[in-house]
Amino acid sequence: MPFRERIQNLIMGGLLATAAGIADAQPSGVTAYELTSIGVLEGHDVSSAKELDEFARIVGRSGNVPSESVVWINGELITIPAPPGGDGGDAYGISPSSGLLVGSTLVNDRFRAAAWRIGIGSTMLENLPGTGSYCDAFAASDLGWMVGACDLPNRSALWPRLAPPVDLGRLSSRPGDEGANDINELGEIVGRSYNEQAVTRPYLWRNGQMIDIGGEPADLRGFAYGINNNTEVVGYFLSPRRRGFYWFEGQITDLIEPYPLGGIPQPKEINDAGLVVGSATNSEGSGPTAVVWDKAQAFVPIDLNDHISRHPDVTLVTADDVNEAGQIAAYGENIDGDGRGYLVTPYLFEMSDPEPGLAGQRNTMTITGLLPDQRVLLAYGTREGAKKIQPDCPGGTLLIRDPQTSPIVRADADGVATITVNVPQAARGRTIRMQAMAPFECEISHTVTWTFE
Repeated sequence: MPFRERIQNLIMGGLLATAAGIADAQPSGVTAYELTSIGVLEGHDVSSAKELDEFARIVGRSGNVPSESVVWINGELITIPAPPGGDGGDAYGISPSSGLLVGSTLVNDRFRAAAWRIGIGSTMLENLPGTGSYCDAFAASDLGWMVGACDLPNRSALWPRLAPPVDLGRLSSRPGDEGANDINELGEIVGRSYNEQAVTRPYLWRNGQMIDIGGEPADLRGFAYGINNNTEVVGYFLSPRRRGFYWFEGQITDLIEPYPLGGIPQPKEINDAGLVVGSATNSEGSGPTAVVWDKAQAFVPIDLNDHISRHPDVTLVTADDVNEAGQIAAYGENIDGDGRGYLVTPYLFEMSDPEPGLAGQRNTMTITGLLPDQRVLLAYGTREGAKKIQPDCPGGTLLIRDPQTSPIVRADADGVATITVNVPQAARGRTIRMQAMAPFECEISHTVTWTFE
C-alpha cells in the first residue's frame, strides 16, 4: 500500500486546533523522523540545506563568511564550482529529479544567473534585456525551465530550455519588488510583484498571464514561495497581519503557527500530497522552529521537533523544502550550538536491535508496525548516505550508501515480521547500519546502528 494510502480515519476538522490537538498532531502515516547531517567541508563549522530532489540530493552551503555552495550526494559533500567565465558558484535550487542546479555566479562584480547539471557541466544564463545589475535563478523544472529575478529594473525571469530568457511581466505598470521563486512541471510559476497601489502581492503565472493570488485589502507585503503539480501554492503575508497561506483555485487558507506568539509563519514549499514545510516561532518565542502543515490533517501546524525523539541533541530551526516521499531539507543546531544542514526522513515502522548482537552467530531483528502480510527485507551497510530504494519509488531513499539486502519475509496478521541473518566472524568490531525496507510500498524503518562484538 503506497505511503499516502495508509491514512485512515482522518477527521477533517477546522484550522484552529486546541493546544492539546496541536501537541498530539503528526503528519499522516508517519511514525517519526530520522535526521541525517550533510556535514561540513573541511575547515568549516556550519552548513545549511536549502533544497532537495527525489534522490535526496541536497543543495546547501558550508561555512559562515565566506561560505561555499555545495551539493550533498549519497553522503558526500561536494563544492559547486564556478561556471566558465564566472567567479564562484552559488546554487539555490535543484530540479525534482533531473540533476539540474540553478543559482548565480559573479562576472565583473555583477551577478549572472547560472546552471549546473550534475555529472555534466555548467553554464551562465543570459540576462534579461535591459537588466544589468544582477540575475539569479532560484528554481528549475525537470524540463529544464528555470526561474528567478533580474535587476535593474526588478523583473521576474524565466529561462526556457535552450531559449532566450523571458520577462514574465508585472501585475501593474509600477516597477517594484519583483521576482519568481518556484516552477512546477506544468510550467506554472509563483513569485511576487507590485500592484498599482505599490503593494507587493503574491502571484501565479500560467499560460502567459500573471494572476494576483489575492489577500486581504490591508495586506502590504505578500510572497508566493512554493507550487506543486496540482497548482497548490504556499507563501506568506508580512503585514499588517502576519500569516502563512495556502492557495488553491482562488481560495486562500491561513496557515497558523503551532504556538500563537505573534510570530510569522513562513511556509516555503508544498509537495503533491499537500505536505507544506516552513518555519514559525518556537514555543519560547525566542526564535524560529521547523514546522509542517499537512493538508490531510486540515493544516494543523506541527513542530517537527516533536517527532525526532531519536535525536534529542538536535533542534530543527527551519524546514525549507520537501520532496514527494515527504523527505525534508532542514537546518538545525545541536546542543553545542553547531549548525548543520539535515536530510529529515519519515519512517513508518520500527525495527529492534539485533539479538544477540554478536558476530559469528545468527541474529534476529523484529519489525513492528507493518501491515498484515506486508513484505519486508533487511538493508545493511557500513556507511551513511541516501540511496534510492528502486527506480519506481518516487523519492524513496535508504539512509545507507551502497546497501546489501537480505531475502524478503512477510509480516504476520499483527503486522510483525522477524528477519534472521548469519553475521560472520569478520563483522566483529565493525559498526553496521541497518534498515528494514518494504520495497513494493517504498517504505522504511528508522536506522539501527550496531557494533557487533
